[in-house]
Amino acid sequence: MKKLKYIYLVVFMIAVSCTDQSTFNNPAIHELENGSMVRFDALPPTSFDSVEGFGIKGTLHDVNGNTSSYDLHLIATISGQVISAENIWSATNFPTEIDLTVADFAAALGIEVSDIKMGDFFQFYGTTTRNDGTVFHGSKPDYGNDKDNVNLGFTQGNLNSNASYRSAMGFNAILACPLPATLYVGKYEVTGDMSTGTFGATFKLPKTVTLEETSVYQRTFEINYLEAFGIGQPDMPFTIDFICGDATAKENLDTYLTCGGGLRIGGATPLAYDESDDSSLTINFTDNTLGDCGLAPVELQITLTKIED
Repeated sequence: MKKLKYIYLVVFMIAVSCTDQSTFNNPAIHELENGSMVRFDALPPTSFDSVEGFGIKGTLHDVNGNTSSYDLHLIATISGQVISAENIWSATNFPTEIDLTVADFAAALGIEVSDIKMGDFFQFYGTTTRNDGTVFHGSKPDYGNDKDNVNLGFTQGNLNSNASYRSAMGFNAILACPLPATLYVGKYEVTGDMSTGTFGATFKLPKTVTLEETSVYQRTFEINYLEAFGIGQPDMPFTIDFICGDATAKENLDTYLTCGGGLRIGGATPLAYDESDDSSLTINFTDNTLGDCGLAPVELQITLTKIED
């Protein structure tokens, strides 16, 4: 078996980036120029229960008062096909109102509204131009001697991942049917044959876990990847997507182990779930989706049987 490397340390790079000085208490960052960032008054919903009701609406603000323009871009997964569109909406004055409908998204992507179905996923990302011409992207800092960093800026990862910042630099939406908050939550026993996993014994089963609501269409439990090998990394969050009658693992789940590219878990063939009976749930997932360690991805199956609410 190839050597697995567990990353314990996160290296923080100081770079020109968007900062909110009222909440990001770092004197080193405060010595730098303020980046350009745009935020919402209130974040748009992350899930919509109908195609017709899908849209992005709200008030946008220039956080640091130094933004000359904001451009919104879109990457959509439509029936499994990835389609992207640049500059679907722009603004040059702030505060400003944004009001985009599903028809606007379809037109930008070059498809019909009828092509958009429940289960489709939409990733929005913004770019801003500061008054001095520097363009700021919604991605995390990516500086280096091998990159052209002239008039280029990025957005600190926590500003997008922490909902309290209400960032318009990066946000997502999915068309999914909301689950009742009481459905598929509580203690479950996880069982399944893990012997054919990428390394064998992908999870040490059976195991009792607690399934928790993490969004209107997702449930998550904690479990240790390759626990039988005693590597020592923490439990990973295993999130299940419930998409209007079918369920599978969420894409790109981090196992906290890597041979270099990252050992990740993702979705596989969706299986139906019962919206009136949460006593049992069977899902498929893909072990090692990125083919890390030079080993191929493998589709596996687990069953969760309810023990108590």
